[in-house]
Amino acid sequence: MHSGSLSLDAFLNRRSTDRRLARLTHDVPLPEARGIEFGPANNPTALPQGIRVAYVDHATDAEVGLPDAVTIDYAWEGSGSLAAAIGQEGLDFAIAAQVAQYVPNLLGWLRGIHAVLRPGGVLNLSLPDRRFMFDVGRANSTIAELVEASLLDYTRPSLRQVFAHTYEALAIGPGEIWAGEDPARAPRLCGDAALALAYKQAGETFTSGRYQSCHCWVFTPLSFLDAVEAAAQLGLFPFVLNQIAAAEPGGFEFYVSMRRDAESDPQALRGMQEGAIAHLREVLKRQQRTARLLATS
Repeated sequence: MHSGSLSLDAFLNRRSTDRRLARLTHDVPLPEARGIEFGPANNPTALPQGIRVAYVDHATDAEVGLPDAVTIDYAWEGSGSLAAAIGQEGLDFAIAAQVAQYVPNLLGWLRGIHAVLRPGGVLNLSLPDRRFMFDVGRANSTIAELVEASLLDYTRPSLRQVFAHTYEALAIGPGEIWAGEDPARAPRLCGDAALALAYKQAGETFTSGRYQSCHCWVFTPLSFLDAVEAAAQLGLFPFVLNQIAAAEPGGFEFYVSMRRDAESDPQALRGMQEGAIAHLREVLKRQQRTARLLATS
């Protein structure tokens, strides 16, 4: 495992002014802990020296050719046993910044992470809020799609996921959306060739079997809560949510913190899941009401 590069004081000073870092390291034990980070590419989360972290991606050469990319320690396709892939369990934390949207089987991925955490261990992740980036024209992912991916145990993006990512992306970014531009007027990101290109990529993926990276899932904070609530009712989502934070003005990512609870009784666990989701949903709705009032004042 790798050790964090910052002194504890330097980390605490940085986290006090960096809200993104604070959210990605929420409830990570200090001064010492063991954990994993998914898909760090060339921008791993800054951690203090007492924190030991291993890096995981869908392949050890996932970021080959990317300058300054960190070395991937373990490959895991997001389905099956993560513990078997990394040879560890009882971890204190997992971090996944802008990774979950690329995971073909999101529920299987979450269950695999849950299994390697100790009771009380946390998973902190960030996801793009589709309303503020090129996925703005896409529909929210549904529990039906999540269940399909779980039952079929996807290890690679499905043909539908590949096609939708290419065809439905729009040429608009957070700055333009926050400035008031109408996403409905934005052209497709791949232009007039988007439909044909999406079909070609899906066809090539089908015939070659290669891994085609794409946004498999699109959410808003509230649609994410709805999806995990339904998954929890089916026994497919084992975490208890701690926090959810909406995108900052001008930004595009929202943050979720969840924990592996020590409760082993299924009914008690469901009660905690339901209570946490209901509370966080009300927090988000209250924030939306406040934002609307401020926008009209």
